[in-house]
Parts: sequence; structure tokens; C-alpha cells
Amino acid sequence: MPHTTVAARFEVEERVRGSRFLAVVAPADTPDAAAALLDEMRRRHPDASHHCSAWRVGEAMAFSDDGEPGGTAGRPMLSVLLKRELDHVAAVCVRWFGGTKLGAGGLARAYAGTVAKALDGAGQRRVFDMAWLRIRAPFAQADALHRTLDAWPHLAKEEPSYDAEGITVRVRVRAREAARLEAVLADVTAGAARAEPSPPAASGPPDASERS
Repeated sequence: MPHTTVAARFEVEERVRGSRFLAVVAPADTPDAAAALLDEMRRRHPDASHHCSAWRVGEAMAFSDDGEPGGTAGRPMLSVLLKRELDHVAAVCVRWFGGTKLGAGGLARAYAGTVAKALDGAGQRRVFDMAWLRIRAPFAQADALHRTLDAWPHLAKEEPSYDAEGITVRVRVRAREAARLEAVLADVTAGAARAEPSPPAASGPPDASERS
């Protein structure tokens, strides 16, 4: 399903009444990716007092207070992700205790606020489900085929190949637009163009996304 996630990994540091908070947010397509981000921050900062985390991947989500009082760290972090309607995203906030207790409300504000600032820096991007199509057309329809494909929004195409029967080109489009593209190609080529699903390329254009 289409979803909104962070545009890039981003880190930010805040100090609250002597305590140091370091938050990092990053795209995470699987729970394992979220766990890997937490593991990385634990390795980088073994001297920290707490390594709190929150993540969401589709319907799955989780958080950890990592020893902070219940509900003062991971849950406020997850609430920030949900409030911004982010998906496929992970957040880790590392804390070094500065000697002054912040209280439950102070902790929640510090963790949520630091993650929110990291999200502000990361920006957002919209990710869409994509489909690959293999399109064949006679030589006589090659120009009409290329004109249509070149004008189609959010489409990427590979280099075409040619044989005795005509032209073949693989394209990647938003999944929800694939059927409409097939209909338009049939119309502009008087039914000569044929499109069929094609497996994703091992390497090719990146996943379609729009940054906001």
C-alpha cells in the first residue's frame, strides 16, 4: 500500500536540564530493519543510560522504554510517528542522565520532542506500489508508443529492444495506473500494442517516491 515515511535518515541532539538526548529516525521496511537501527545505536553509544525506541511497519508497531518509567519514552515516541501518519519508519532516542530527574511529564516531553525535531529534519516522502510491464508494438507504432510513455507521469522505462516483429520495452509505473496505461496504449496504437506484467528488474530505477 502507498505510505508516507521519512525522506532520509536524520539525527538531532537536545539537552534538557543536564540530560543529553540523541534521536535518530530512518526509513524501515521491516521490523528487522528497526531492530538493526536500535542495535547500531547501542553499539555506538554503550555509555548511554537508556536506548529507547519506537517503530511502525504497516499494521505492526512496537516501542521500548528501556528502563525509563513506563510510558515516558517509547510510547510518546510512537505517538509522534502515529500523529504524523508515518509508516515504514523507526526512531531511537538515546539518553545520558545528567543528574536531575525530569519527572514523568518531563521525560515524555523530552523524548517526544527530540524525535519530533529529528522528523522535522528528515522530511517526508510518499512511497507508491509499483508495477512492471513488458510492452510490445510493431515498428509502425514505435513513435506513438514512445510519445505516450514519455508523457506518462511517474513512469520509468528501460532501453527498448528490437527484433523482426517490432519493439519491446519494459516500463515501471504506479500499480494503480497500470491498467489505464494499457488502455491508453491500445487506443493510441489502434490495438497494436500489447502489455503484460513483467517481473521486477534485478537492478533498475529506484522505488517511486515524492518528497515533501
